[in-house]
Amino acid sequence: MSKNVQDPGELAAGWRLLHDDPADGPWNMAVDEAIARAVGDGQAPATLRLYTWSAPTVSLGYLQRTPGGLDLAACRRRAIPLVRRVTGGRAVLHADELTYSVAVPLRGPWRGLSVPDAFAMISRGLIAGLSRLGVKADVGEAGVPRGDGKETGACFLLRRMPAILVGGRKLIGSAQRRWDRSLLQHGSLLLQFDPHLHQAVFPAWPRDDPAVGVTCLQSILGETPHAGDLVSILAAGWRDAFGVQCVPGELTMAEGDVAKDLARIRYGSPAWTFQR
Repeated sequence: MSKNVQDPGELAAGWRLLHDDPADGPWNMAVDEAIARAVGDGQAPATLRLYTWSAPTVSLGYLQRTPGGLDLAACRRRAIPLVRRVTGGRAVLHADELTYSVAVPLRGPWRGLSVPDAFAMISRGLIAGLSRLGVKADVGEAGVPRGDGKETGACFLLRRMPAILVGGRKLIGSAQRRWDRSLLQHGSLLLQFDPHLHQAVFPAWPRDDPAVGVTCLQSILGETPHAGDLVSILAAGWRDAFGVQCVPGELTMAEGDVAKDLARIRYGSPAWTFQR
């Protein structure tokens, strides 16, 4: 990380913490963007949001071409919907996970961060939270060859930065988007992992060892922590890493209105989902 980079705690006395009920893909993606817009406009503080999905859903990266290595017929048979993220990266099957999102204003130290530095900064908070569970995690190394997931189009077969690894296996995958005034990063923390479902959705997923390179909290801890407990633990990790208090809050009315429009016009639209 650049030597002159300050901690995010120096940008605000406290962060807003949101813990949302399970929701569908369009709503989850719309809320993340609505928060990023509000944070960039100075209408909301830097925000850590934690949420789950109401049903297994695949999200495609913003620039990823459809079908993105997916078996679309298998997704239809299994009633697995698709949504396209506003962030980059490759396809993610969201099932049995806790999703995080971080929205910060691109002012002060955050504005000068490179993409790797921003990923590394946010990873510090996530890794500190995992350490409270007794999980020792590290960030994937930069410069790993890009071919380790190209054919599948699947995020969780890529273990370079910004992946967070435990024992060399990927536990958290992340993606990022920058606008002029804000940065949004979100990602998946695997609670459980169903390799056979991933094989069904991603035809090129490894067959001999479908769990190769991937892990989950159930495998690491022998149990799946309750989502509510995880929220408190990850928020405490944020405090450990950055010295900032995550204060429980809610979406503003304006953010909710923007999210409703985005869910209807953008993220719920086949034209958006299948645009590439």
